[in-house]
Amino acid sequence: MNNIILFKSKKHILVEENYNEFIKFCRYQLPGLTQTQDWEQYAWKGYVTFRKIGVGNKVFDSIDAMHEDYINFVKAYIRYQHSLKPLKNYGVIMMALRCLEQALLQVQNTGLIYNVTAVVFDEAMQIGSKYFEGNVLAKCGIQLEKISKFLCEHNLVKSGYISWKNHVKQKVKNNYLPEIEDYHRSDKLPDEEALLAIADIFSQNDELLSPRDKFTSSVFALLLCCPSRISEILALPADCEITQIDGKGIERYGLRFYSVKGYGPNIKWIPRVMIPVAKKAIRRLLSLSQHARALAHWCEKYPDKFYRHELCPTVDEKAKLTVVQVCHALGYHLFDHKSCVLKIKRTSLDGGKSFLNHNDYNYSLSDLWEIISSNFSRDFPWYDKEKSIKFSNALCLLNTDQFSLSRMTSIFTFYKPTKSFFFSDIQSKKSYEMNYKNIFSRYGYYDDEGKPLLIRSHQPRHLLNTIAHYGEMSELDIAKWSGRINANQNRVYNHVSEEDMLDKIKAIKLNRSNYCQRESIPTNELTIDFDNLNQGAIHLTEFGYCVHNYLIKPCAKINQVIECDNETLGINSVDRIRLQSVREKVMQLKRITQIAYENGDYGADKWLQHHEKNLERINKLLNN
Repeated sequence: MNNIILFKSKKHILVEENYNEFIKFCRYQLPGLTQTQDWEQYAWKGYVTFRKIGVGNKVFDSIDAMHEDYINFVKAYIRYQHSLKPLKNYGVIMMALRCLEQALLQVQNTGLIYNVTAVVFDEAMQIGSKYFEGNVLAKCGIQLEKISKFLCEHNLVKSGYISWKNHVKQKVKNNYLPEIEDYHRSDKLPDEEALLAIADIFSQNDELLSPRDKFTSSVFALLLCCPSRISEILALPADCEITQIDGKGIERYGLRFYSVKGYGPNIKWIPRVMIPVAKKAIRRLLSLSQHARALAHWCEKYPDKFYRHELCPTVDEKAKLTVVQVCHALGYHLFDHKSCVLKIKRTSLDGGKSFLNHNDYNYSLSDLWEIISSNFSRDFPWYDKEKSIKFSNALCLLNTDQFSLSRMTSIFTFYKPTKSFFFSDIQSKKSYEMNYKNIFSRYGYYDDEGKPLLIRSHQPRHLLNTIAHYGEMSELDIAKWSGRINANQNRVYNHVSEEDMLDKIKAIKLNRSNYCQRESIPTNELTIDFDNLNQGAIHLTEFGYCVHNYLIKPCAKINQVIECDNETLGINSVDRIRLQSVREKVMQLKRITQIAYENGDYGADKWLQHHEKNLERINKLLNN
């Protein structure tokens, strides 16, 4: 683990000097993210592009870059934040920094960050509101507030302390909205026709599916096995499967995940009905990545020796090769001299910087291996170092052009499938317009307008969370199964409607004795068998009781009214004895409800709070 190096600002020097020290510190002393020599670049590949706000995602041009007085601070700030806690995506932070740049130029007519004021931050939020809305704007405000604190804490503000707060709050989705009010329900849940279509594709025999179809349908199948993000599936290790015997002696099957958003490593257990699906998907992905993983394993074990595959010529490492032998060494199934020459002319092993010489006896296996190995990832052998996954153990690792229909697979270069690579095959309608057929169009699945069906990678996550809520899975278990730190975030993925909940309550078919009675039964005539209670949703006072269900919220007024009456009238010795008996029974109800709450029974938390308040009321009356 890398040691964190903190920047220590100085209070006794000018802000400008402190600013220059911060830039130098981040550029020359902080490790990671990008090399020192890459500092001047307008894009740090795989992380950020230093473009101003409002230029869109067009092909980057230098005129779209951030202001020359501002860009060095942005680079330093991103690199410093990366050293504290590395992230894969800096989009939200860059969103705030871009708004701040435009505000600084408009208000102060300069790009130097130490000239910011509270007015500049206010203007940045106004600019943000032109481009973003809702929770996206709220996230922009959160990052702006963090930047303002950072500038003050590190003596990077001329005007002194900036007390700026973000006043745009994130909207929290309410549970059980009427369907007409859950505006995003149709977008968040998958189209049933598309879901059945991809299930049909996945169910076909291996020999009927192309490698690309196997990959797309298998990855999507895993998304349907447990709530996951596409990045989590693409980062699964090859040995992700795990089987354990639970406390009841039942064999459970799960997958080792590394959940993002701070949750970290965990095991997601697969529902029994989906285990065959998960195993089939893992088997297919292992088969697709077999060669790439074998190459990575060889490179780890024999970094200085040429990878000897089936087509490789059986010659000495130093012997010069003919063009045909070079083709075979690189894994190309070509056998006549002319075809090999044409292929070698178009072959680059160094990322396109140069192409191979197409004459005989120019290269040996050793020469080729030197070029090949020099082009491996800077992080090799780590496929994902944060998750401790090597290339040789990456479930979804591929070779370049492995799925191409027009190009030969480059067996000596690795390809890490990206989200975009997966998205283009399941949801992109633009690709259809560019004559690219996604997985639905390849199998003839179209909508009413004649366009190929589409489905989005986040929709299975919403679907599984909604199903879990239907099945009364506890909020804690849903959060854990989804790899979520905060159980409150469950509601974002819960699309159980108000109409569904009302139908569910009607279907409970409670016994007549479970309903509130018109006349309360005196507590001293209780007919409840407290020794054999199986649920604690019971209103119990010294005046009587009524039995409910955890699904129905307890009455919030009952204790207040009874307490008020008792305080006015007072209680005699007989009432005190009866109240002490009630307290014992309420304590028993509390213990039963506590167990239900820990087991995740829906609504048990509200009844637990009710019993706690009831005990407070009784204790207060007894102590008077």
